[in-house]
Amino acid sequence: MKFGGNTQKIRMNLSKYYASDHWRKRSQEFRAKYPQCAMCGATEKLQVHHKRYRFYREKDSDLVCLCETCHLKGVHKQKGEEDMLDFNHSKTRGDQLNQLIDEALVIPKEAPRDYLGGSRLGHECARALQYEFFNVPKDKPFTGQLMRTFAIGHALEDLAAAWLRSAGLDLRTVDAEGKQFGFVTGKGKIRGHIDGVIVGGPEEFGPFPRLWECKTASAKKWREFEKNKVRKTNMTYYVQVQIYQSYMGLTENPALWLAINKDDSSLYFEDIPFDPSIAQDASDRAVRIIQCCIAGELLPREYPSQDYFSCRFCNWGERCWR
Repeated sequence: MKFGGNTQKIRMNLSKYYASDHWRKRSQEFRAKYPQCAMCGATEKLQVHHKRYRFYREKDSDLVCLCETCHLKGVHKQKGEEDMLDFNHSKTRGDQLNQLIDEALVIPKEAPRDYLGGSRLGHECARALQYEFFNVPKDKPFTGQLMRTFAIGHALEDLAAAWLRSAGLDLRTVDAEGKQFGFVTGKGKIRGHIDGVIVGGPEEFGPFPRLWECKTASAKKWREFEKNKVRKTNMTYYVQVQIYQSYMGLTENPALWLAINKDDSSLYFEDIPFDPSIAQDASDRAVRIIQCCIAGELLPREYPSQDYFSCRFCNWGERCWR
């Protein structure tokens, strides 16, 4: 909101008002009454936006509940406006810096994909894969915090590659031109990029070459991988390995799959042999999904009710069941 006249005075009044006991209580009550973002439906990091300022006597119609991302990017459009410095409580400099980092991270850096990613072909729901293919907006946009989690995972992957090389393995993660190894099939509609290929090393860790894939996991999930192995714990990861082995021509020797425990840095290694039936089924399924997308056919839901766990946590669950 832009103001005329003495903007410095108004800014100071806003800051004091948002820090007042009255506003803290009013904001808390309003968010409890309207517990989701009016723009995207998110239920986390909610804030109260003033559509009209009537200090100490706001009506519900003067306010709207928004998530942090929609409040900053959808309503205020840009940084630096007078009423976006302190929405619902007094923020520390650390809070403000976190906010600026998150804003920068949620800005799209790459063009939308026009293909299905090989890493996702094992996903249980074909309709969800259609939403991915068409770049349908998620019910809840990725937050800056989640983007930081992704970035930490990539950084740990680089560290893991260095650790394996220090153990004597000849691990290649890019080709001679410095590009990540990958494949393209299905007339460009199915693509994948692998973490690396181990082409040599101590004899006891061969034979070579071997596909290398790396994941990070919470301590709880890491223990599941250690106890139950990849196929039982996460079928999407297992199918990813089979697809990558197939299309990269690395079917003769087992893949080396690594999970890093993000809590204590423990490493879990698993040899995953090539399973041609799994790879073929996943490839055929991907082709069918692409064909339906091109024909404009929306595939059936995987589950009969929105209450199923997978639907409740799906990025497009609300859209799918509308």
